[in-house]
This record gives sequence, structure tokens and C-alpha cells, in this order.
Amino acid sequence: MKNQSRPPIKLPAKPASATEAKASLGDCLRDIRLRNQWTLSQMSAMTGLAVSTLSKVENNQMSLTYDRLIQLAEGLGVDIVELFGTRTAETSQAPLARRAISRIGEGRPIKTSNYDYFYLCTDISKKAMVPIMALAHARSMAEFGPFIRHVGEEYTYVLEGELELHTEYYAPVRLKAGESCYFDAAMGHAYISVSEEPARVLCICSISETDLIAATQDARPGPAARKPRAKKTVGDI
Repeated sequence: MKNQSRPPIKLPAKPASATEAKASLGDCLRDIRLRNQWTLSQMSAMTGLAVSTLSKVENNQMSLTYDRLIQLAEGLGVDIVELFGTRTAETSQAPLARRAISRIGEGRPIKTSNYDYFYLCTDISKKAMVPIMALAHARSMAEFGPFIRHVGEEYTYVLEGELELHTEYYAPVRLKAGESCYFDAAMGHAYISVSEEPARVLCICSISETDLIAATQDARPGPAARKPRAKKTVGDI
């Protein structure tokens, strides 16, 4: 008998991955504007950002620094995580069954003078805990500047390198890869890299993302000049 070839079976198209489904800052901003029936001019008056800037952001032609993101969120009266593509918890249909997954390379990067932050699982807003991957760049307290402090508690696990944890009420302690610390985050604290490469850590904080970003934004480097050096970017985390 002759072999009769069967037509290939067509499989259903795979749904978009979580990464593909995540909206850009421009998409999120446009969604907020259209949802509220605002014009770019109205948004400019509310936020203090130029119409041209808002237009470029909406068209994904430019990004914003995190201080501008805070300015934008406060001007529009939205939680900053809405600019990350997340609706606030009040709109969730299943607040007790939330779940978010961060794949390799996924997250929201935010740079400060002392750290490169990489916020994880940003699909969920108003979390009880905020997970962050971070690179610590400061090499001394003079370079770091004032302590960071914020409400809640903080857990830090060193993934790579070695850091020195400085706090208001304890002597500095060094933590190597595989070691961790849990502390009251209202106590002033700072992470100083003491390894050749910047220390890479996983931090979990019991505070809202908006409040945490605002708290870390307040810290500024000290008067000592920072020496230029090659460093990893958040994309390498």
C-alpha cells in the first residue's frame, strides 16, 4: 500500500508571553490619558512636563528618570506602578489570588547615585513586600553620603561580591556571597561594596514601591568626588 501523507496538524497559536504582554511606559501613559480623556496640554499643566516631552514618552521616543517618573505620577494622581503597566489593587478582580513572575532579564530598572536597582514582579501593585535586585557602587561612606532610611523592615542577601553594611546603631559588618541580614529599615543604613566588582544583592523591603523610590531618591553622594570606573548596568543583573 502507498503511504498517504497526512496534512500537518495546526497547533493553536501560543499566547503572548508575560514579557510581550507588558506595556511600555509610553503605552501606560497613553492609556492613563485616554482613560481620563485628558489632552497632552492638560497633562503638561498637571505635571509640569513639557507637551513635547510627554508626546515623545507616549511614542516611546524617550524615557524618564525616576525623579521625573515621581513628578509625573504625583501630577497625574496615580500610583507610580501604574506607569510600570500595573493597575492599582482596587481594580483587581481577585486581590487574594495575585501572582507575578519575573523571568531572567525582566524587571524595572531605576538608577540612583549609589545603586542600580532592578525592581522585580512589578505586575502587582501595593505589595506587602518589594523585591529588588541591586548593584552597590559606593566604595566609602564619604562617597555614599547620608544614610537611607524608610519605614518597614529590610532583608538583604548577597548574591555576588562582598559588601559592608553600615547602620546608625551598629558597627559596620561585612557580608560575603551567601550571607544575609535582616534589619529595621527606619534605622539609617548604607551598602558599601568592598569587593573588586560591585556587590550584587537581593533586597526585600516591607514598604510600598512608591515610598521606597522616594526614600532612595532623597539620598545624595557626599562631597568627595566619585572616581569614574567601569561598572555593570542593570541589564547585566
